[in-house]
Amino acid sequence: MTTTRETRVLPVAEEDEDAPSLGTLLLASAGNPRDQAAVRALVDEEVILGRDRIRTALVVKKADGRMGCDWERFGKRLYVLGLDEGERAFLDLVLSLAGPHQTSLSRVLELDDRRLAIVLRAVVQLSGCDTLAVGTRT
Repeated sequence: MTTTRETRVLPVAEEDEDAPSLGTLLLASAGNPRDQAAVRALVDEEVILGRDRIRTALVVKKADGRMGCDWERFGKRLYVLGLDEGERAFLDLVLSLAGPHQTSLSRVLELDDRRLAIVLRAVVQLSGCDTLAVGTRT
């Protein structure tokens, strides 16, 4: 006797346009200036935070039910996430913004112009200075 296994394909849920993005949720849960600057840098970079393995290593659900970043856990996994040197340098600097993680500022040599501008804006944000602008010269 042969048993046939039925496979059902469930419809893909349509995205709720009113639902906040992951970046918005993480920014809302960033509790201190260091977290805010680091999360802002990740959100502004856009590409890295869009990867499943990055979100799995970084994002946690807090006790109050909100989404947040576990920087310590993320730092421990940084070298097993399959990143290229530029991505790893960017995340190294972001981790240094977020907490006690230390990295050399010479890591900026490994960044492209776009990621360098993001890191510089995050440093300015962290400093609390609202008179400096980071961007291209004209």
